Amino acid sequence: MTKYLQILILFLTLSACGQKATEMKTPENANEQFAEFIAKKKFVEQPYPNYYSGIANEKMRPIFTEKIDQIASDFKNVGESENPTDKKYQEKIGIGLSRFADTYLELDTEDREMVCVYIEELMDIVGLESSNGQLNKFMYGFDPMEKPKEKKWTDSHGNAFIEKVTEVSIIPAKYDKTGKTYKIFLYNETTENIVIIKDLIIKPREFKVFNLSDTDTLKLDNGVKFMFGETHGLEVEDKKSQVSGLGGKYLTSYGVSNEIDWAFVIVPTGKGDD
Repeated sequence: MTKYLQILILFLTLSACGQKATEMKTPENANEQFAEFIAKKKFVEQPYPNYYSGIANEKMRPIFTEKIDQIASDFKNVGESENPTDKKYQEKIGIGLSRFADTYLELDTEDREMVCVYIEELMDIVGLESSNGQLNKFMYGFDPMEKPKEKKWTDSHGNAFIEKVTEVSIIPAKYDKTGKTYKIFLYNETTENIVIIKDLIIKPREFKVFNLSDTDTLKLDNGVKFMFGETHGLEVEDKKSQVSGLGGKYLTSYGVSNEIDWAFVIVPTGKGDD
């Protein structure tokens, strides 16, 4: 996960470096606004329009707050420099987002939104109009202003994968059952325990690897089943749309090792792959 984010942030920083810098004038009251921003309590419940229920894990609040305040300090230093530019501020955004690499899995969607909201507040203080796509890439993994690129590859089992932005389509290869065992990676991204058998549970934000024979079926208590079909490879029975397949860069994001044959995330009902 850390490696993935470091590569992502490096790409964002290089992108910022490739653009022409525009000189910026620091507002006279910028330092006063930075001080007020750093002093305020963060990641707490907020009303409309930035509705936020507050951070789920209170222990992470001071950690996230410190990372945001460091970005504010970086912005303040740029503003006090002899030649502040939009490029310098954007580079500080990239560096600041990279500091979340070690805690990225602790950030849920609302937390990531708040990170972006706080950075936008800092951008408003200095009059920075764009993060150069960095906030979108941090929030969604891509910039919706960019034209999506399609990637295609085939795994060792002959399954074809087509990745477009955050969607991965899988075209299964023909398959004959032989009794072979495969490693299945399952990550629980819900707030509830997932029970396989009485003493085998996948807790929220936890993963387990199962050695599944192609003659067996893996059943979860939420109704999801993993099995091998008569003509195609691994098949998933997912009537409530609770399973999302992993491929490409997302294997790295979730820490899937190279020995894994198939990887999936169990998500809240209705949030899975169509």
